[in-house]
Amino acid sequence: MQVPFEQERGLRRWRNWLGDLLAARACWCLIVVFVVVHLWLWSGDPEAKLMRFALFRGAEGMADGWRWVTYAFLHGNALHLCINSAGLWIIGSKVERIAGAATVLKVFVSGVVAGGALHLIAAPPAQIGMPLVGASGGVAALLLWLTTVSPESRTWPIKVSGRNLGRGIVAAEIALLAASWVFADAGYQPIAHACHLGGAVAGWCWGRRMFRRLPTLADLRKERARRESADGPESSS
Repeated sequence: MQVPFEQERGLRRWRNWLGDLLAARACWCLIVVFVVVHLWLWSGDPEAKLMRFALFRGAEGMADGWRWVTYAFLHGNALHLCINSAGLWIIGSKVERIAGAATVLKVFVSGVVAGGALHLIAAPPAQIGMPLVGASGGVAALLLWLTTVSPESRTWPIKVSGRNLGRGIVAAEIALLAASWVFADAGYQPIAHACHLGGAVAGWCWGRRMFRRLPTLADLRKERARRESADGPESSS
């Protein structure tokens, strides 16, 4: 595990960023799977394949356990695939540098499952019966993990702190999800904001769990005083 971010400038920062992108093996493997699955999906009868492996409301769509993960590897079109792959590559490479490939996979899959669950619970009526596809829940989880473990960092091109960026993403997804319920008939676009929100919450939980606040000197002194008072005076023989 490495330090989350180093405050570097100029050419060295860009060189290290490029190195992170090229060394992100877990992210590359996921992207390759995305592309292969996308080619398979659109090679023939995509609608039948979507209904078989996507996640949607209803007994059949919820009962098959594999759907809770396989839906993330399906994408509606090439643009959808490119956006999620780019997000995974840029964000996931930082996570992989900090905590390794296993953490990337763990956080990604957790975000996918949590995003699918919240989508089934809280998606607006316009999305009932529509198959859920795309890896954005997992990408949102990786992003919130990153902003949680390094709340004071500022990453190009968004010059805001990680803490404020994470809060802004969660607030925006809550607002957009609420708007999709209130304004369901006003030119609704089928974007799964509930899935994004579920993934973000999962990433935040993993970040909080893996990077708990380190004890300060004052904390250590208080703990020592508590132990000494609990032990009481020692008897001499």
